[in-house]
Amino acid sequence: MTRTRILLLLAFVGSGVCWWPARIEPSLDFPRWILLAPVAFLSAASVLLLGGEGWSAVVAATAGGSFAGMLSSVILWPWSDGIAQSYALIVVMIGTAAAAGAALIGSRAAFLAARRWPLLSGAAKGALWIVFGLCLAVGPALLAITKPLVKRRVARNESIAAVRFASLKKALQLASADRGAAKSICAGQSLDRYYSGPPFTKDDWIRISGNYVEEDKYVYMISCRQQRKYLLEARPKMPRVYGYGARIFCADESGEVACDLQWNGP
Repeated sequence: MTRTRILLLLAFVGSGVCWWPARIEPSLDFPRWILLAPVAFLSAASVLLLGGEGWSAVVAATAGGSFAGMLSSVILWPWSDGIAQSYALIVVMIGTAAAAGAALIGSRAAFLAARRWPLLSGAAKGALWIVFGLCLAVGPALLAITKPLVKRRVARNESIAAVRFASLKKALQLASADRGAAKSICAGQSLDRYYSGPPFTKDDWIRISGNYVEEDKYVYMISCRQQRKYLLEARPKMPRVYGYGARIFCADESGEVACDLQWNGP
């Protein structure tokens, strides 16, 4: 197998695998368009290592690899959301078009650069091989770090949510015991002065009574009941499969809603 074919094969595989981390659930939070960068750099490095020749073949290899990577990820890791999964092929086609555009830009720029500076020093070629190798490593590296980083994210989100929930519950109890605040126990602006946990925004305090407000990937809501009773909830903003958190916190002073024992926070 010639060096050209080896480079094209590596470009095909590297551009495909780099899309896999964007598909698995739960995944890391990062803009998916960032993955166009390694596709473009992989294309540019390939063309330069080939001395400016075969840039169209490089575009075809990286675009084809991106399509194969996205399509295989749809098969290997189907989305848990049935509605989103039904649009998977459309997403694959749009993503492939974007990847082809990135590959075309990178390859064409490298081709023009190779025409202007046709001779590369040994150090320049070494640097190109490093860039090429780093681009190939993007997908496997992201796959390797996804699970531990998601686990860390879940632990952090749940820890902050537990503190927020406990502080909200204590604030509600203090407001309920304060006769001067009893009529406005669920009024966020009044409740704010009793609260001592991680901060909520001013808009959060205005909306938290009867509406879910989001902080650190968890949503919180206070519902007022009769006789100054309340229902306090805190849950991940998205289902468990998205990896934002698994614990649900609930405190029901009204007795109207049965909070599962496994939900109850501190």
